Amino acid sequence: MAFFRGGRERGGAAASDAALRRALHAVLDHDLARAETALSETLRRDSSQIDAYLALASVYRQRGELGRAIHLHQNLLLRRDLGPAERFQALLGLADDFREGGFLRRAIAAYEEVLTRAPREPRALRALVRLLVDAREPRRAIPFAKRLARIEGADARELEAQVHVELAQVERAEGRSQAARKALRRGLDLDPRAVHAWILLGEVEAELGRSKDAVAAWRRVPEVDRRAGPLVYPRVAAIFAALGRARDHEAWLRELLASDGDDAGARLALARALAARGAASEALDEVAIVLDREPQHLEAHAVRGRILLTEGREAEVVKAHEALLDLLERERVTLPADAGDAFA
Repeated sequence: MAFFRGGRERGGAAASDAALRRALHAVLDHDLARAETALSETLRRDSSQIDAYLALASVYRQRGELGRAIHLHQNLLLRRDLGPAERFQALLGLADDFREGGFLRRAIAAYEEVLTRAPREPRALRALVRLLVDAREPRRAIPFAKRLARIEGADARELEAQVHVELAQVERAEGRSQAARKALRRGLDLDPRAVHAWILLGEVEAELGRSKDAVAAWRRVPEVDRRAGPLVYPRVAAIFAALGRARDHEAWLRELLASDGDDAGARLALARALAARGAASEALDEVAIVLDREPQHLEAHAVRGRILLTEGREAEVVKAHEALLDLLERERVTLPADAGDAFA
């Protein structure tokens, strides 16, 4: 009898192993339905297969069945036969379920519990930092971000920098501009290429009456990313105009164009600056360079139209308007019915 019982046990184990292999292959093939079937078969044969339960919960989460994943992880955590490693994986999986389900506070609490058991768990640290930022609690996120940076090095410094930017936004919203400035400086020390931080620092410096510092911060933006330059060109122009230094703004834009003549944003900003001081012909020359290179550039068409309108050159306005309409038709651009005149 023992022989036959042993044979049945060995046969059951082999069948379970085969089902686990089928589940693995199904996951690799991204066939979650087949993976669920194979894992369920494994557990019907042997309910002590904790790894199969953990894998099944992961399948549920990947399929968006978060209620089933949460229920399964919670049931696992109630079992007394779980080893420490299995209990940890179940807790980490439950935290992931809460995060995926948008249960912000429950996810934060679960990841904090994970970190009491494994303080250097990168997955939990990264998730917790982002959740605390989402919860508008960046101060609580900072020590976790620093811990993650110590573990992962440069890969996590960008995330730590983002946390300081979030902290700066909270400080600024609560009226503490100096504290916001300090947080932004710290964030930029960690990640000097954080465009959003430079823009925000310029805004904070301007609020504090530090016009030169605001300009210095905003001038860093196109140095980091030319595509973001149009976000700050009008702000820099306004400060230079207020200081009576409009020509300095033009000189800066010309420096940018000397290093990258294809920068349409800087060239259109220069066109606006020239037009503002009455140099309409020079301004139109700059716009023409953009349109020669990019005939479909809508903003360039609009800038040209505004300059011509300001100059009262009605015949040229009509031609420019017709060219813009032709472009819109070719590009099949649909404008809102109440958009009005593009040159208004």
